[in-house]
Amino acid sequence: MKKAAAIIALLFLALVPIAGATTWNYENFVKQSIAWYYLYQSDEQKFSELYNLSVQMNVSNETLALAMELYNNASAEYSQAITYGIPQETQTFRWVVFSVHIRKAYLYISQAVEVLEEALALPENQTS
Repeated sequence: MKKAAAIIALLFLALVPIAGATTWNYENFVKQSIAWYYLYQSDEQKFSELYNLSVQMNVSNETLALAMELYNNASAEYSQAITYGIPQETQTFRWVVFSVHIRKAYLYISQAVEVLEEALALPENQTS
């Protein structure tokens, strides 16, 4: 009986919105997806510049390999997202699938950029 009451209480808390809590908004979801798309584009350009600079600065092969692996993962997710095209401003299932892949692509590319930025900052810290 206590177990059933606990489950009911848990369901009640999960299904009843907390006062003042924001609700899910489809338009915000679409805007986030578009933002991830443009952030990916920006970080991809930044990655190319940082990767070339890292090669010139003789960054370790392990670091370059890690950055390239993350970049390849990002490219694969981006390609998967683009197969759905950038969906129109209507409520379609395509936005959900596009959003999942473009967000993963952005996360991978931002990690790759971070790895390269840290690698390039390392020699500066050692000379100080």
